[in-house]
Formats: sequence, structure tokens, C-alpha cells
Amino acid sequence: MLQKVLIVHQETSLPVFEKDIENTVPYDAAMITGVLQAISSIGQEMIGRPTGFKKLQYHGFEVTGSYFNGFTIYVFSETELVEEIEKGMQDLIKWFSKTFNSKKDNWDGSLDVFKISRAIIESKISQNLFIWLLYPFKTSKDQNMEEENLSILGKQIFECIEKEQKCSAALILDHFKIYDEEEILFEIFNLVINGYIETTSNDK
Repeated sequence: MLQKVLIVHQETSLPVFEKDIENTVPYDAAMITGVLQAISSIGQEMIGRPTGFKKLQYHGFEVTGSYFNGFTIYVFSETELVEEIEKGMQDLIKWFSKTFNSKKDNWDGSLDVFKISRAIIESKISQNLFIWLLYPFKTSKDQNMEEENLSILGKQIFECIEKEQKCSAALILDHFKIYDEEEILFEIFNLVINGYIETTSNDK
């Protein structure tokens, strides 16, 4: 599960944006980025040009970093990221770099533009890193959906969401752990894309 997202101005190693998904990374963002940037400078895999990834362990967390044109994104997670989220990281940091290109060089240290744009940045994070998977699902209001078109696992997940309140992907993964995680996530995506279930924006 994702824990924290940090975006860093590469030249100064200062954090320009952070989002705590779970409050389990009890360290100051500036301290974290200083350490991570120092580690990444040892090798160019993390901040390599062109864009690359580097994965490392930091205080019990898996940290994945990706660089693009002046900015680096770090994602803290409990386990290694799946390929879809890594691709989402690349898409996100490319968008961020292009959007805030004027701040890449000769940045004065002001965070105002990033604070003003916080809602937009958080929306992109939710979209590209699939944060919506952390929130509960609900079944679609469309009564014409045919469950017969679903796989056996798809039906089981659909029925679980029908019965359980606050049924998130994390709960589904735990409930159906006899199946491969990628298979479960595939079925969840399939249910969302085909309109069987809907995502909510919070856990209320």
C-alpha cells in the first residue's frame, strides 16, 4: 500500500510537494529528501537521464524514485510497486515538470504556486497512482448489469462489495488472498471500467 508521495526540486533537493496517504512515515519531508537525494547521487539510476527508476529501503519502507527535467518524485510504499503505478509515476512527474517548468531553474524557494495548485496536483496523483483504490467501492446503480458476464473471481468480488460497507481494494486483497494480487487488481479494474462498481472519494 502507498504511504507517502514527495516531489522534489532536483537542483536544491528541497521538497515542493508532499502528500501523506497514510500517516506512517514520521519524518520531516526536508530531512527525508536530503537523505534520498544524497543516496541517489551515488548512482544515476534514480535521477538518470533519460528518466529512470531506482528502488531502495528507507526505515522499513520501499522507496521508488523517478526523475524528469528538474524534478524527482519519490513514492513510499509497504511493498514493491506494481508496473502500472511505476508508469503512473513517470506520467505524473512528466506532467508536473511541464506544468511547473518556470520553477525548474532559478527557483526562489517560494511554495506559493504549488500550494495554489494543490487540488490539481492531488487530483493528478489520485489518477496516476490509483489512490482511488484506497477508498471504498460501491455497486453501480445500473440494475441492468449482467453478473453472468463476469469471471468467477469477478462475481465474488462484486458480491463482496454488495454485502460489505467500506469495501476497499485493501480489504478485497486481504479477503481473497488465496488469489494472486495482480489477478485480483485486474478484476477490480475490470469491474470499474465496465461499470459494475464505482469508486468513492473518501471512506465516509
